[in-house]
Amino acid sequence: MSPQRASAILLATFVLLGAGPASIAARQDHRFSVPSPAGLVLPAFTDREVAELVTALDAALGSPQTSLSIDDADHTLWSFAKRLQAGRLTPSQESTVLAHLAGLARSHARYRDPIERCSYMVRALTVGKTAPETTGSDLDGAAFRLSDYRGKVVVLTFSAEWCGICRSQYPYYRLMQELYVNWPFAILGVETATRESAIRLKTQHGLTYRSWWDGLKSETRPGPIASAWNVLGWPTTYVLDGEGVIRFVDLRDEDLLKGVRQLLVEQVSRADVAPPPQRQ
Repeated sequence: MSPQRASAILLATFVLLGAGPASIAARQDHRFSVPSPAGLVLPAFTDREVAELVTALDAALGSPQTSLSIDDADHTLWSFAKRLQAGRLTPSQESTVLAHLAGLARSHARYRDPIERCSYMVRALTVGKTAPETTGSDLDGAAFRLSDYRGKVVVLTFSAEWCGICRSQYPYYRLMQELYVNWPFAILGVETATRESAIRLKTQHGLTYRSWWDGLKSETRPGPIASAWNVLGWPTTYVLDGEGVIRFVDLRDEDLLKGVRQLLVEQVSRADVAPPPQRQ
């Protein structure tokens, strides 16, 4: 199936669900629009859930004498941080987690680096935190920054050449390109691939959004941008609001469409201007 055909089918489905550009609510004056259905709401962690996750982490890492490899420890800690990105931590819960990780760094000295990367994810990359500045060069060699896109809802997606799941998301990216061409919206990619293969892959799939070329730092570590965000699995996706705040992590498929739509409605409402005309 061609990229254009896949996008048309996805667009038709989105419209039938009442969330696409042909919906009545989307064409109304925003001051009199019908309230949107309940959007995506991330659950707040309970103290018990946080305690259970910390206990599970301790069990996975084992004692300081356990022969867990550095790579295994790295992925265990990354998985722990990823789980925390799926909800909302209170400041008290975050402090508890960070204090526990600091203790692990003392008792499990050989895991100090992966523990610090995990701590950074909790401090800087969980929901509600302002995304860190990201700089680099695009696939044409021109420099740009994440902060250049303040005022826009941003889907920041980390993709790898070998990642099949990444490719399954391309129809959704194309659909958003079409739907929100006149909206305060941007998709930004971080490509872990050769520059030539990244260009070829995006061209084949009709992806016109701007991407950083990140390459590989080494055979076992991704490039500097993915490393800074501690990306160990692809795709990794952050959805940022117009203030650059992380609102969702790793949404896919229809959930990604819903989350983006939700933040765009918020952004337009805050700006107190009518939404731009929809593409028919």
